[in-house]
Amino acid sequence: MSVAARVISVVADPSGGDDIDLEAAVALVAEVLVAGGTVLIPTDTVYGLAVLASGIGGVEALARIKGRDPDKPVAVLVASPAQGLELFDRPGEALTRLASALWPGPLTLVAPAATGAPAPVVSASGTIGVRCPDHELVRRVAEAVGPLAVTSANPAGGEPLVRLGPLSALIEAWAALSEASLVVDGGPLHGTASTVVEVPAAAGGWSERSGVAVRSGSDGPRVLRNGPISAAAIGDLWRGSVK
Repeated sequence: MSVAARVISVVADPSGGDDIDLEAAVALVAEVLVAGGTVLIPTDTVYGLAVLASGIGGVEALARIKGRDPDKPVAVLVASPAQGLELFDRPGEALTRLASALWPGPLTLVAPAATGAPAPVVSASGTIGVRCPDHELVRRVAEAVGPLAVTSANPAGGEPLVRLGPLSALIEAWAALSEASLVVDGGPLHGTASTVVEVPAAAGGWSERSGVAVRSGSDGPRVLRNGPISAAAIGDLWRGSVK
C-alpha cells in the first residue's frame, strides 16, 4: 500500500479519503479480506489490523506487520454471541452467560477451542480468544465472511491507535503498515482495550474479597488483562447472581 492508496471513511466529517456509507464499507472490507488482504479497521475500543481467521498466512502477516512473536495468540472478532460460542469446545452455562450478558462489548473470553475453530488462531495450549465487539462495521463484516483475526494496530510494544491522522505520517512512523491492503477511518475511538478473561475447561467458582471478585481455585476464570469490565462484574455473572 502506498501513501496514495485509497482510504475509506465511515465518519460524517472525514479528514481526507473517500466518504462511503456503511453498506459499501462492509462490502469493500469483505472483498479485501476474502482476497487475502489485511485491513486496518476501527473497533469499539482501538483500531485493529484484521485478516480472515481462517485465511492461510493471514496471522503470519499480522505478526510481520506488527513485528511481534508469530506464536503469540491473536484474538478473534465475531458477528454475534452465537458465532463466538461456536468457536469454543462445549461452552458451559457460566461461559455462555458471560457471552450473552456482555457481548457485544469490550470483553475477550479465552477458553478451549472447538475442533472446528480456525487453526491459525488456536494457541499452542488449545485455547482461543474471542470477542463480539460493539461496532456494527466489524460485526457485519464477520457476518459476511466469518470470524476475523484482529490485533491492535500498532508496532509491537507501542500504543494502540485511537485516531488515524494523515496516512503519510502514520506510515513514516510505522513503515511495515505499508503492507496493509486497505485503511478504514472510523474517527476517534474510545481507546480502552478489552477486558480479557480466561475460562479453563474445568471451571470453578468465584469468591469475593474486599468487594473484588477473585478466583476460588485453580480451575476458575482468571482476568488476564484489566479493562472496562471489572473483575467484580465478571464474578457476579459467573456465580449467576446477576441475570
